[in-house]
Amino acid sequence: MKKKDLPFTPNFFDRYINKVDDKLSVIDALSETIVKIDADFVADLKALKMNVYAPNKWTTHELMQHMIDTERILAYRALTIAREDKTNLPGFEEDDYVISSMANHRELDDMINEFQILRVNTISLFKSFTDDMLQHAGSANGNEISTLALGFTIAGHQLHHMDIIKERYFPLLESK
Repeated sequence: MKKKDLPFTPNFFDRYINKVDDKLSVIDALSETIVKIDADFVADLKALKMNVYAPNKWTTHELMQHMIDTERILAYRALTIAREDKTNLPGFEEDDYVISSMANHRELDDMINEFQILRVNTISLFKSFTDDMLQHAGSANGNEISTLALGFTIAGHQLHHMDIIKERYFPLLESK
């Protein structure tokens, strides 16, 4: 299913959903975004080490962990909503997750590998959903959202953070 099939676009998540090409199905969007973390992108991430573009900003290790954690949470929400569980799913405080993650003590290669494995699992999850399941809506953090919208949010969330890395972090490599 494609973005045109969304029953509605939730206000908060539209900034991620809108980053995904309208022509892509949810499976294609998830598949296409993972290949954007290629060898050149990873090499630049490694070259950054723990440098940040401004005080109190996350390192690229922390950004990577945030992408992993968020994908897990959104995939769980998608599963819950697809299965018609009417629980209002809780929100999460991303800054608290980052602080508790100890991401700066992890190897970036391990995090990239974990992210890629997670994405393959997320794609498998979304392939298991019928068109009807993709249209199911539920509540997460007080916001109504569909299973399909969560899939596009996952893909767009990655694109959002990759744009931040390219725009704000990679210029640090040029200044050295």
